[in-house]
Formats: sequence, C-alpha cells, structure tokens
Amino acid sequence: MAEKPRKARYGIPLPDVCHFELSDALIGNRAVFVVGDVHGCYNELTELMAEAKKKEPNILYIFVGDFVNKGPKVKKVVTRLQQDDCLAVLGNHELNCMREARSMAENPDYELPTRYQWINDLSSEDLAFIRRLPYTIHIPSLKSIVVHAGLVPGIPPEKHCLIAMTNMRNIYLEGETLIPTNKCDKGKAWATYWTGPEHVYFGHDAKRDFQKLEYATGLDTGCYLGRYLTGVFINGCRETLKVPAHRVYREDSD
Repeated sequence: MAEKPRKARYGIPLPDVCHFELSDALIGNRAVFVVGDVHGCYNELTELMAEAKKKEPNILYIFVGDFVNKGPKVKKVVTRLQQDDCLAVLGNHELNCMREARSMAENPDYELPTRYQWINDLSSEDLAFIRRLPYTIHIPSLKSIVVHAGLVPGIPPEKHCLIAMTNMRNIYLEGETLIPTNKCDKGKAWATYWTGPEHVYFGHDAKRDFQKLEYATGLDTGCYLGRYLTGVFINGCRETLKVPAHRVYREDSD
C-alpha cells in the first residue's frame, strides 16, 4: 500500500525540498550561527549579527523560522535573509503568511487582517523565497538539525508530520506512542524526550525562553515581547549571544 502523502498546514503546497542537507562544501570555512525567532525585529537582528561578527569574521546564519509577523520591519528581515550568507527553515508564521497571500491571490476582494498588513510590502520574489524554504536543515558534519518547533523521537524527518515540525511544543504518551501537541499544559516539553544523536536547534516556544538540554537548544527568547534575540555558534567559538529588544512590539506569546 502506498504511503499517504504528507500535508502542510492549511493545505499549503510543499517546497521542492522539505528536508535540506547542508554539506561541508556549502559551509566552507564559515562558522555556523543559528538565530532564534526574529519576528520582524530587524534592528535587533542587525545588532546580533554585528556582535556575531566580532566573534567570527566569516559566518553562515541559519534561522529557525518565524522571522515574519509581529515586529515592525518584516520586509527588511525578509530581504536580509535572501542574501547568500543566510539559510532558514519554515515556521508557523511563514505558513500563515502563505495562507494569507493565497487568499489575496484567489480573491481580489479579500481584506488582510490588520496584523497581516505587512504582507502588502512583500514582493512576488519575497513570497517565492518563503515558499521555497525547507522544514528542516540537517548538518551531518556537525551532528545537528534545525527545525522550527520540534521533532518526535524515533520518526525520520521524511516520514515526520510536517504540521508538528512547525507547531509542536510538547509531547504526551498515548499508550506507548509519543503524540506531539502545541499545548504547553499537556505532556512535557518535547526536547526532554530527545536523546540525539543529533543536536536539535529550534524556536517557537517563547514561553519557556532559552532552553539548553543535552541534545536540544531552544532559541525563541521573545524578542518581539520585549526580551531578547538569541543566537548560538554551533561550531567555531561555540558561544551563545543575545541582544536586548528595543521595546515590546506585541504582548501575545502565540
């Protein structure tokens, strides 16, 4: 029996490459710096990148998703991420962006909700860039995986639920089966179940702030909430850096 095709949230078409493998040839001699949820906080992003440059002069930046929405300069963030020194994975807010853009394309009379007005600033090239983003970036030489929300142990990426990858926060047991959920009040943080061997770098969970476990690091430190933007070198100096938010941009933590 053929396997059922995997589905993205809202029926968004899948990218050509769902799970990108980052080779040593593509990394070159660069330090790899993984950045948490930016959410349109462009000024803080430029400050974090400047701090990173003080540590390592040649950097490949990888973003854990949710670089759009909530903050004040989404267009500038999207433009910056399209440069050659950046890679990114899809987050739930990028999927929201594609859902709203599809609604606009299908219905000329569709009115964007107030919180999505920034989509009007994006070009067709910007939207195409977002549509191409993978769900995971695997870095075999560094024994690392970058994903937005999380992973269920024991399920290979190519068979994993894509919606869980962009939305999960916790895992609960149903018999002997691990079930992912976006709810923080059911089960436990998914990263507490993860035992490697790859180290997973993820975002999506601002309520728990910075998370450092043996095989998982959570990098959503709530910049748009007025806290910090955080990044970590996963090779080179291996330092964790953070810059403070300039102000509170939004007060919800969804």
